[in-house]
This record gives sequence, structure tokens and C-alpha cells, in this order.
Amino acid sequence: MNVLTPLHVGNGNELTPVDFYPRENEILVLDVERLVDDLQKLGADIEEILGMIRNPAEDLYVWKKFLTEYKINPEQYAKYKLKVRGKIGKMSSRIREFIKESGKPYIPGSSIKGAIRTAVMYEILKECGDTVTVVEALKEGTRIAGKDPIAIQGLIRSIEHPANHDILDYYIHYINMEIKRALQRRKKVNLKTVDDLLEAIVFGFDIGRGGIRHEPKRDPTRALIVRDSSKIPLNNLAVYEVRVIGADVNIPVWVEALEPNTRFNVEIIFDKELAERNSDYFNGLLWHCKGKELEEFIWKAVEDFYRELAKIDGIRGSNLLRIGWGKGWISNTIGLLLKRKGQKWEQVRRKLGLGRKPGGKGISSMFPKTRRIANGMPMGWVEI
Repeated sequence: MNVLTPLHVGNGNELTPVDFYPRENEILVLDVERLVDDLQKLGADIEEILGMIRNPAEDLYVWKKFLTEYKINPEQYAKYKLKVRGKIGKMSSRIREFIKESGKPYIPGSSIKGAIRTAVMYEILKECGDTVTVVEALKEGTRIAGKDPIAIQGLIRSIEHPANHDILDYYIHYINMEIKRALQRRKKVNLKTVDDLLEAIVFGFDIGRGGIRHEPKRDPTRALIVRDSSKIPLNNLAVYEVRVIGADVNIPVWVEALEPNTRFNVEIIFDKELAERNSDYFNGLLWHCKGKELEEFIWKAVEDFYRELAKIDGIRGSNLLRIGWGKGWISNTIGLLLKRKGQKWEQVRRKLGLGRKPGGKGISSMFPKTRRIANGMPMGWVEI
């Protein structure tokens, strides 16, 4: 893969001003433990050091006093150093760390596969999401799962309601019902789980007491195996100042990100034997609609979905994919399809609070309104 725009995949950690030492256009990420140990050996007061760590001084040069007093070159304690693209902030600056193994960045296969699955869901709903096909898939899938069709009669009746042209009409109705139930319980809708039902219908399901749920063993994308990438040399990493364009309050975020033109290897395999071996076990709309054409369909879905997104971002190229942090709602969801539902989706979007202005000051009439830009570029575009 070739990185086209800054790419960040986080490990959940943040570097604080205690962890790094800024210089002109670069930062040194320090081995703090070794530095503290050596300062103690040189006679520094450990309580003073700990006090400084707990309450850093009012600039980025947290270690400046000690380094100057004991004539220490910070370079000696640098685990690695990174170029800075943009401006580093003041004392409150934190840098989101890139995921690494043995000290070197890599791209988890799960990040790449997740981006592919989003494209597949988008494309299958676009091609096969009509009510008749979805209901056929559910009935067949129930038979494959060895369950009584009565178990999903209620779901099928709801999908077949005359008001629904396709599964997205039903999905919007379903979210509305979830919002009502949440209000009765005086809770908010869990945005992380609200698409679980749609995932089950598309990728494969089993049926339990709570209705249908996604069943990974019945998901034909099991046959798509994406390995973690090769380890990438640290000199391809830089610190990027990411600005939120379109927000009322523009608070930048700093991330470690791979630079454009970074190349790395990823092994992606479609295991045909696994697909054939489990062909009587898979269910869901994707398998019902594409079955033996699955491998070709996956790459068509990736091409179609990301070509459409690339137009929005002004990205040129073929075999595009968008991965990592900062992609935005449109790239992470089937939002392009939902937006085509007009007011039907717009009303639900407002109820969900998507596009809420900072400080709870109402809902923006435009969604998504904001974009994350690093050094003038959108985040996360790669070329396969």
C-alpha cells in the first residue's frame, strides 16, 4: 500500500509534554525512566522531579530546567524523534501515539478489513437492499440457521410494511423505535450498537431470545483474511497538527501519522476453500445476493465506495481505500445512502444528536459539517 495523505492508527495512548522534548520543527520522544534515573544519580531531587511531572511548567520545556542545570543533551535520551508538520501547541498539548510493535509502526489487519467491510455493506444495500430481496434472504437465512421461521415473523412483517421501499426505510424506522425506548428508560441511544441489527441482516446471523444477532461464523467475509502490515521504519512517521475545518470552535489535535508516499506491505487473501467449505453455513443478505461471486463483489464494492468518497475529498487515483483515524462519519458508515432518504433520515439524525454544536447549542443544519485536515490534506487515504 502507498500512503496518499497523513494516516493515523492509534494505540489508545497519548504522549504528554512530560514524554517529549520539542525542538525547532521536531520533537524528541524521551526515555523518561532512564532520564529520571540518571538525574537522580547526578544529584537531582526526586521529589522536585516528581512534583514537576505532576504539575508541569507553563511551557513545553518541562525538562529544560534539569537539562540545563546538569548539562544534559536531550538527544541522548531520545527513543525516537519526529518531524512536526504544523505547530506544536502549549503545555496542554498531547500527541496521539501511533500503534507500534517492537517500537515500529504497523497497520493492523483489522483496520483494513473494517474499511473493506464498510464498503461491502454500502454496496450490498445499494444493490440488494430492496424489501423483496431482504425478506427472501432472511427466510433463507433462518432455514440455514436451523430455526423456526416464526422466530422472525415480527421482523419480516415490519420490513414488509408498505411504507418501506427498502431495508434502509425499515432501518430508519428501527432507529426511531430505539430512540423512543431509550427515552422511556431515560437513556441515550447507544450509537455503537444501533447498527448491530443491520450488520446481522447483511453479513450473517443466528437467532436467540432477543431476536437475530450477528454471528461471525455465518459471515462470509470470514474468507477475507487481512494480515497485519509489515513493520514500517520510524522515519516515515511525523507529528501532524490536525485542524477541524467547519467547526465553530477550532481546537487542533496532534497525532503521530505516516507521511504521504510511505509504502508498506499487507497480505490480503480470499480463502476460496474456506468459502466453499462453509457455503451451506453462511447466511445473510450478502451471501444470499452474491454467493459465489463474493470475491469479485468485494473488490467492486471497494472500488465503487471509495471512488465516490474520493470525489468529495478531491483525491485522485484508483484502487483507493481510506483507513485509520479522522476519516469522518461518511467514510465510517453507510451515511451516503442514508442521506439520500432526505427528511426521513434528517429527522432521525437530529434526534440522535449527530451534528450537535459544541456546548449543546443545538443541532447543525448541515451534517457532516466538519472535516479533519492535516497539513492541508484529508486524513487516511491510501492506494492499494
